[in-house]
Amino acid sequence: MKVLVYCKYFNFKNPLEKPKMETFVVDLPQIPRIGETIVVEKMSPMKQCVIIFEYIVTAVQFNAVSEAADAPNARVNVCLNHCWEGTSNFKLTNFL
Repeated sequence: MKVLVYCKYFNFKNPLEKPKMETFVVDLPQIPRIGETIVVEKMSPMKQCVIIFEYIVTAVQFNAVSEAADAPNARVNVCLNHCWEGTSNFKLTNFL
């Protein structure tokens, strides 16, 4: 299932800076529930490594009308819980 993810995050080096919003689509085996964790792998554009993000779902909104075949099935709001760098090329698409 395609899920549209909305993530608001803060600059930890400068907490007074205005928070930024990131949106992306991720393919999950099922729509997560509030409080569940999703893990997303992204390639770093500057480094030759994988960055793994762990997000906690804070809100879920189902897409009742999907006219396009590639439209997301749901929209989730998340907060970043943890991220780390990896050097292997493994794929994490399931949530825990």
